[in-house]
Amino acid sequence: MAKTSSFSYTFLTEILSSPKIKPLAQRLHPSAVMGALKNTFDDVSQELWLAVSEQRRPDVNELIERIVERLRELVGISEPLVVDARGRLFPNDYPRLAPAALEEGAWILSEPQTDYSRRQDALREKETRAKLAKLGGAEAAAVFASCGAARIAVLHALANSGRGLVVARRDMYERENGERLEEAFDVFPTLARREIGACNSVTLDDYARACDKTTGLVWRSFGRWLPRGRRPSDAEIAKLKGTGDRSFLLLGEIEFAPLIDLNEFFDSGIPTVAERLKSGFDFVLCSGAQLIGGPSVGLLFGSRSAVDAILRTPMCKYAKASRVGLAALSKTLSLYDNRAVALESIPVLRALSTSDANLLSRAKRLAQILETYDFVQFARAVEGRAILCPDVSFGTTPSRVVEVKPRGFSAAELAAKFEKLSPKLLVRWTKESVFIDMKTLLPEQDLVVGELFDRVAHPDALDILPG
Repeated sequence: MAKTSSFSYTFLTEILSSPKIKPLAQRLHPSAVMGALKNTFDDVSQELWLAVSEQRRPDVNELIERIVERLRELVGISEPLVVDARGRLFPNDYPRLAPAALEEGAWILSEPQTDYSRRQDALREKETRAKLAKLGGAEAAAVFASCGAARIAVLHALANSGRGLVVARRDMYERENGERLEEAFDVFPTLARREIGACNSVTLDDYARACDKTTGLVWRSFGRWLPRGRRPSDAEIAKLKGTGDRSFLLLGEIEFAPLIDLNEFFDSGIPTVAERLKSGFDFVLCSGAQLIGGPSVGLLFGSRSAVDAILRTPMCKYAKASRVGLAALSKTLSLYDNRAVALESIPVLRALSTSDANLLSRAKRLAQILETYDFVQFARAVEGRAILCPDVSFGTTPSRVVEVKPRGFSAAELAAKFEKLSPKLLVRWTKESVFIDMKTLLPEQDLVVGELFDRVAHPDALDILPG
């Protein structure tokens, strides 16, 4: 796709990879970094326009200094990000985008909105939906601003059909981020809704009694917030369709839904989107982040007729993903053309596929650094396991962990000190030691961990940002 910005792709890559910018960008939400880039580019473009006789592209170092100044301001006023080394692959509520996707988003932010760019946006959306459908093994796919927006769009189409919804009470549990599934349902108060089962149990008989000819959709949720308990399989519920007068659609909202097979990295199976559809779902709803590795847009997979019916609803006009989100997702999906490239380029997939030798080398190097501090009795590399989320039933993966035994205060006290820093360092801890999981850290964050230990060792020192 042609770029309309006056800055070349290579030039932008050089900017983002600057050692002055990277340490600051690690502390900020990707959208904040892209916003700082856009504002700087806008300022420079305006200056060039006002001084036509002296038009020149600014020196790289000059532009870096201006971006660094903006990022420093953002770091000073923003909520610090968390360096989460507790062994969770998804520690924070923000997407870890591949560098290429982050750069693509920055480009779109710096492009002016013209008739040409709008046509390109429409083409990008069409191509992205086609690529998603192919990767997900579906007839069609749609992209929404968020999973919440996707829920609203689906329910709007259901409400327009005049049919009702069946949902298990256990599937309406509160998410870790505070969302409640019922908030989306309550947007349509006239929608007929049957809640079945108990908070920790639902049976096939519950579904059989609730589903009749007036049922249009059965909603199933699979996420870290759900309690354990009895639950019929997808295939069992799918068999109810077509029996008697039933003709409902089955939707699965899946928190961890990869586009490619990742089971080689886990000790329990993580079904792909395609496998979920084959198990009996008519729709699969998931986030573009998590195991896909893109922005936190909402992705919907299903049959062409069903997805098109949802896209025709007026609500879709307001639920569409932003042009920046689409651009970042499109670039992420292009990395899937080569599986090896995807595993190397997309942060969460890179973490999963990191070799044990690499993790061990990083763990030993970090342990050597941490042992130099007086408050550390010893630090050593040991075997460990990283998890998708606090619910280990979603799978664990082998990792290497740095065990640190403190001197002068307890492990709990050391963990509390880390949580008070900026950015916060979250660790696992026992009575004796704290543990830093290398698989849940980006390689460049190893230095950040050392920096935070230094702040514990010198609490009165000025907190000077790097660069």
